[in-house]
Amino acid sequence: MTRDEILQKKVHGDLKIAGDMIGITEKNAYAALSREGSKYHDKVVDALTKIIEMRETLQRNAKPEVYENA
Repeated sequence: MTRDEILQKKVHGDLKIAGDMIGITEKNAYAALSREGSKYHDKVVDALTKIIEMRETLQRNAKPEVYENA
């Protein structure tokens, strides 16, 4: 997934989760995503890619009837 795709698909909280996954703060994750030469850039991109792909998988596989009875 490219940086532009990540920027389009990320939602509020994704950078916090990505930061937690690699052991840095949300603010540092944002900075690393913005700076391609950063030590953590590739790790943040990988983490965000996994987060976005998992969310999309969950949304595709969600069964509407599960939420009707809630």
